[in-house]
Amino acid sequence: MGRRKAKLRTRSKSVTLERVSSQDVDEVDQETHQASTQAVRVTREPSKYLDIWDLPNEEEIELELNSEHQPVDDGARTFTSFLGTIARKPHMCSIRYLNWKDMPEESKEECWHLVEQKYCVPVNPIAHVALKRFTLQKIGKAWRDHKSRLKKQHYIPNSRNKAQVTNNGSKGCISHDWNILVDYWYTDDAVDKMKELLAHPSNQLQSSDTTGSIAWAPDDVFAKVTGLAIAMVMLGLERLMVTLKSKIRSLKMKKPYDKIEKSESMRIEIRSRKAQKLIQKTLKIADSPKTKAIVF
Repeated sequence: MGRRKAKLRTRSKSVTLERVSSQDVDEVDQETHQASTQAVRVTREPSKYLDIWDLPNEEEIELELNSEHQPVDDGARTFTSFLGTIARKPHMCSIRYLNWKDMPEESKEECWHLVEQKYCVPVNPIAHVALKRFTLQKIGKAWRDHKSRLKKQHYIPNSRNKAQVTNNGSKGCISHDWNILVDYWYTDDAVDKMKELLAHPSNQLQSSDTTGSIAWAPDDVFAKVTGLAIAMVMLGLERLMVTLKSKIRSLKMKKPYDKIEKSESMRIEIRSRKAQKLIQKTLKIADSPKTKAIVF
């Protein structure tokens, strides 16, 4: 007997789900909101998609696919966003691994099995394999993005800060996995990769001047990142100057206005007009009946 098809329930963003009945929803997905009469602006966190996690076992969500066996229409965004919540599950996608390729196949299969429980996947073998590959790729990308956000939020350069970062672990992460991740951040390999990125010519400020009201140390990470932004602005100004110089040069190369030739032609035209007027005046006088005949 097949499972009953279920259409995804929609709700207003202002509505808070107070019930979390699914055991799959772990600590990282728990929401704790308190009603307040004051208007407080809060930062939007990633959607939890609890309505999918709490979907009864006898129901499944229909998923429309295109010719490439990939989700389309309105359900595509919801599907990929739900995969992001799977990628943030510490017990399913551990952050201890360096690359997604290092993630055990058992963990990937567990992720796919969960998707099969929630969605109506195609029975056709080709479509089934294609959707599975697409799904695991999306989970892998969301997992890498999750680790990048963790580093952006918690990493402090310099090895002397390692203990502080380790003790201030991210909420919802398994302590052992968090320690492994932080250990890698401060390894020579990871630090060298960061230095290599910052040392790239495209990320360097051309000027080596460190003087001024604030003189940054040459090896200061913040100075290098700031230098990158300044370098981009300077590059834009440099290109603008090159364009302006090129236009000015092209204007100088044009033939100047020949005043002598123009004025000479004007003088010839004026003399010609005066001559024509004089001839016309003479003819009028000659044709006039009052003109006296000159007797020789």
